[in-house]
This record gives sequence, structure tokens and C-alpha cells, in this order.
Amino acid sequence: MDREFKSKVDVWYHAVIFVMAAITIISFISGGEPMIMIVSLLVTMELIHMLLTTWYRITGDGYLVVHCSFFPEKRIKVEEISAVEATAMPVSSYALSLDRLIVYKGNVQWLLISPKDKKEFVRYLKKLNPEIRIKESGWV
Repeated sequence: MDREFKSKVDVWYHAVIFVMAAITIISFISGGEPMIMIVSLLVTMELIHMLLTTWYRITGDGYLVVHCSFFPEKRIKVEEISAVEATAMPVSSYALSLDRLIVYKGNVQWLLISPKDKKEFVRYLKKLNPEIRIKESGWV
């Protein structure tokens, strides 16, 4: 049976959506430059779409599937995951929070994600692959 985990969403992400929506509304009301109106509307729509469609699914057949808006879906066999580590790295990723996990494939960082309930997410992964190491395990 598949288990889905939503992305944790930080306040800063909501603030970015609010600012972009305000810019969009102001540009439409004030009759601003058409290019600014179009770009601000598209960026706002994409931010909202990401908010609604960022999730992490552990499938019944043993895959971790990572989805974020229109970006390519990422898949890895849970048995290929060697470790997870808590981080707050602010690099681009399939995460809407800085409260993140690094998922390792071998010794390589595979992807950064931000499940809302990190502990439950890791417990579920470890149920399927008990060999997954928890780096800096003070948080679990």
C-alpha cells in the first residue's frame, strides 16, 4: 500500500506567495507593464501549484517517488537509499521548507526533501529498508 507524505511548508514560502500575489494584483489594478503583469501572474500561479502538488510517496512496490509541480518526478528504490540526514541547506530542491532531509544513494546526496512529519517518514523508510543509516541521529 502506498503512503504519501506532504511537504512541510515554511512561513517564508507563504510570504513569497503573498508578495507575488500583491505584485500581480497591483500591476493589474494600476495598468502596469503587460510583461510585468504576465510574469508576476505566472510566477504566482507556479508557486501556488508547487504548494498544492509537492509530495513524497513511498509505494507498495518499494519506491520513493518525489513530486513537485511540473518538475520531473524523481524515483528511487527504497533499497537503494543508504542514509538520510537532517539539514537546512537552502539550495534548490523538491522542498518547501528549510527543515529538510538529505536522501543518500550510496555515498552521494540524491535529493533534498522536506516531509511534514520527518520522523514518521524515516520510520516508514526504515520499515522497508532497515539498513538505512540515520546521520546525526539526535533528531529522530
